[in-house]
Amino acid sequence: MVDPIKILDKAKRSNLKDPWARREVWRDHPSFSKMSQLRGMFPGLGIATGLFAVYLVYDHFSGPKSHKH
Repeated sequence: MVDPIKILDKAKRSNLKDPWARREVWRDHPSFSKMSQLRGMFPGLGIATGLFAVYLVYDHFSGPKSHKH
C-alpha cells in the first residue's frame, strides 16, 4: 500500500529547488513501476492456472476407462 506521508517526507528531504519536481517524486515509488502494474493486472491468474492443472490431472486419472469410440 502506498503511504502518502512517506512520499511527502521523501519530497521534503530531496533537495529539489523546483516545486514541480518535488511534486513528481511520487512517480519514483516502487508501487508505480511497470512490473508492479503488470503483476497486479491479473491478481488470481497464477492460482487459477494451478488449480485448473490439478483438475485436469484429476480428471485424466479418475475418469472412466472405456475405449469406445
